[in-house]
Parts: sequence; C-alpha cells; structure tokens
Amino acid sequence: MTNEKISYANEAALIATDLIEAKQHDDKASSLREGVNKKIVKLHKDKVVIGRYNTCAVATAFVDTLVQGGLAKKTAQNYLSLFKDAVKTGKPVLDWGGVRGGKSRKDVKGTKTKGSKAFVDLLRPAFNHDEGGSFEDLCTMIQTAFENAEHESLYDGFKDFFASHGDEIAE
Repeated sequence: MTNEKISYANEAALIATDLIEAKQHDDKASSLREGVNKKIVKLHKDKVVIGRYNTCAVATAFVDTLVQGGLAKKTAQNYLSLFKDAVKTGKPVLDWGGVRGGKSRKDVKGTKTKGSKAFVDLLRPAFNHDEGGSFEDLCTMIQTAFENAEHESLYDGFKDFFASHGDEIAE
C-alpha cells in the first residue's frame, strides 16, 4: 500500500509539473498575441490595406509564412481573413481560431439565451452531415471561389451559397 501512495504522489507531482509548463506556454502565447495586436493597430494607423493572397505582397507574405511555420494553407487563409479585417478596422483579434474556438474576434456577448440554442449547437449538425463530407465540400467550394477573387471574404461566400439556394440575406 505504501508503494501505491508513493506512486500516486509521484503521478500528482508530474501532473502539477505539466500544469506549470502549460501555464508558462499560455502566458507566452498571451504575450505574443498582445504583440500581434499592437502591430495590427500600427498597420491600421498607417492605413495599410491588405489585399488578396497571390495578388498582394503583404497578404501573400502573411499566408506563406504561416504555411512555412506548419499551418495548413486553408487555416492560414482563414487567418488572413481575420488579419485583413483587423487591419482594416483597427480592432484586435481576440481569437484566431474563429468559430472553431467558440468566439470570433467580434464581441460575442453570451452564446445562449433562454429558449434558444448556442450557435455551436446549430452548426454541429451541418458539420456532421454526411460524416462531414457535405460541410467540407462547401468549405472547399467557398475557399476556391475566394481564391479566384469571386468573394471578398469567407462570410461573403456563405452569403452567396445561401442566396444561390433561394435564401434572402438580411444585413
């Protein structure tokens, strides 16, 4: 029994060590994101306009650097959309993960109200439809249209998709 207690104590110490390391990484990530947002504000003040990937040197450098750093090209292009909007508005990016992270950089004030579903609960069935295939196909279609300069943003691609299926988009 004594060996078990020592083993559990050792396991607890290892868990605590991992948590300390995770906190250090979180602190560093937070500091880096603050620095990124300061640079975004400066670009906004300098009136920099971020164009499209492969047509704008700034946008291309941004995406290519992310891809060289190990991000998937589609993820990097999603980051470009957030980056472009942040530089345009001067507002900081609060979550580079966008919807996937549960919040966009837009000020989200609560995800659930009485009697309504959270956005993630509405999106999940669409994401899981046809084992994810339908959603992936839609994303690929919109991404291709965006890369071909048919849409200004991912959001515009979704608006066009719904409009092509007879929906009226109110903004």
